[in-house]
Amino acid sequence: MPNASHQPSSLASLSTPQRERLAHIDFTLMFKGEAGRGDLMERFTIAPTQATKDFALYHELAPANIVYDKSKRLHVRARSFTPLFDYDTSRTLATLCQGHGDGFLGTLPTSVRCEMADQLNQPDLILVAAVSEAVHKSCALSIRYVSLSSGETEREIVPHTLVDNGLRWHVRAFDRHSGEFRDFVLTRLLTVSVLEQSAAQEHESLLHDRQWNRFVELELVPHPGIRHPQAIERDYGMQQGKLSVELRAALTGYLLRRWNVDCSSDHSLQGAEYQLALANAPALYGVKNLQLAPGYDQAEPV
Repeated sequence: MPNASHQPSSLASLSTPQRERLAHIDFTLMFKGEAGRGDLMERFTIAPTQATKDFALYHELAPANIVYDKSKRLHVRARSFTPLFDYDTSRTLATLCQGHGDGFLGTLPTSVRCEMADQLNQPDLILVAAVSEAVHKSCALSIRYVSLSSGETEREIVPHTLVDNGLRWHVRAFDRHSGEFRDFVLTRLLTVSVLEQSAAQEHESLLHDRQWNRFVELELVPHPGIRHPQAIERDYGMQQGKLSVELRAALTGYLLRRWNVDCSSDHSLQGAEYQLALANAPALYGVKNLQLAPGYDQAEPV
């Protein structure tokens, strides 16, 4: 994740394990707002004395980034914090969702060139850091947000999960303005402030997000308009001509839209993009984001 080419020259003289531990401190401060010796010791299996030395070295290299809070017995992010390392957006977001791999520096050699289509929308990592901190601390955020329906608004949200829907990143959060759980697109955040003293209330927690905690099982089949359905069966590893997918209700509409699944009652959508069809429409009963599902008529009985 950290880009070695942008690191200060003093970092270049350190060993790879030292740089990885400093990168961990930097990352944790940026995205959690605090870092402790215990986390560093567990992550890298080092002694307390070594962890103390690492924090001292980090403070020496970036004194404006870190402050020790005696009451919390933790190192906290200073207001003047500027990342000591450069971070790739996609890898950083993947790390936040999947945890740390075998180090931050990507030192494992690769013999296969791999490229992906460009991601057209890139969220601001400084704003993502504030969202991540609020998730970590189970507290609210004050945001200025611009939406397609309402334009620019100010509101308080209580975030619980960062979500990649395949095309863009959003945060799942309880919206105190509407009194319900909603999705907020990260690129539409204008400003974000962590309200550390405004803890999440019980009804605002993940456990009360019904659409998040409900699971839906979809049965996907080759679209009837496909001339050679065996090709689609091979693409998706279908068994007996169908693919069963279990996912959260809150994510269902995104998957159906991303993969252009024909959800119309008679599977009549036309176009080469429609390679899949939904075989069990009744499974969608009660799912809220079906406006994203291609061809689905919410007035249809299911």
